[in-house]
Amino acid sequence: MTEGGTTRLSLTVNILLFVLKLFGGFVGGSKALLADSLNSLLDIVANTVVWIGIRVAKRPPDKNHHYGHGHANTLAALFVATLLVVTGIFIGVSAIHVIIDQNYSSPGALATVVAAFTIVVKEILYRVTLRAGLKANSPAVIANAYDHRADVYASAGALIGIVVAQSGYPILDPIAGLFIGLVILKNAVSLMRDNLYFLMGGAPDDETLKQILETTRRNEGVQHVWDVRVRSVGTKYVADLKIMVDGDLSVTEGHEIATHIREDLLAGVNNMQDAVIHVEPSEQARRKEEQ
Repeated sequence: MTEGGTTRLSLTVNILLFVLKLFGGFVGGSKALLADSLNSLLDIVANTVVWIGIRVAKRPPDKNHHYGHGHANTLAALFVATLLVVTGIFIGVSAIHVIIDQNYSSPGALATVVAAFTIVVKEILYRVTLRAGLKANSPAVIANAYDHRADVYASAGALIGIVVAQSGYPILDPIAGLFIGLVILKNAVSLMRDNLYFLMGGAPDDETLKQILETTRRNEGVQHVWDVRVRSVGTKYVADLKIMVDGDLSVTEGHEIATHIREDLLAGVNNMQDAVIHVEPSEQARRKEEQ
């Protein structure tokens, strides 16, 4: 399934889950499930933003955005993370108020069924969405996937609280709500950290850097590679590197080597958007490196 397809699926499922949790929370008398319904409501907003971010990120480069619009994807992921922070804090504070006021209630059987159903559905969504996000290298879709996984933990906490509360310990229902808030907050901070790294033009992992080096060195005529710099532009990478060639080569021959390297990098390295190759003659390059 494509990144857009998983986002539309997530949006549809979250709308259904929001209605189901709201109904189950009120009728079943579970504050933990009502708290979880708020999470689903914000998931609907997050899915909408992710869908918009994906569409904007696919726009081609223009005169105002020479490297395209890829960071729209990252900004959408940061929006999801911010919503998760707000959700986690709100749910946690609400649970604390219930505990302080001792406004406990014993949830009914409907709340148990809804919480269990949510766990199954969200785990399936997590796996499908993460697979699509990793395939497309989309921060927004990956963030959406981990939002689903946070929902699994949250609903599991709600389910535990509901079952234990039904056993005669109603205080554990708001305690489960507090646990939900903390789990969501923890995941949100992690998502924000990862996507700020992308937004700041963070380099790819060591394996990708190694692949760029090896691909460049394989080209005939390359004597040395150095000063390799790679930055992220949304879901893609732009490389900037220097190569050393025989100083007796013509400008045309040096240009051909650089062209072959660029073509190899774009074809052989995942998510490579562009590569700038600086060609320097062996003696001049060696003197610069020594400085």
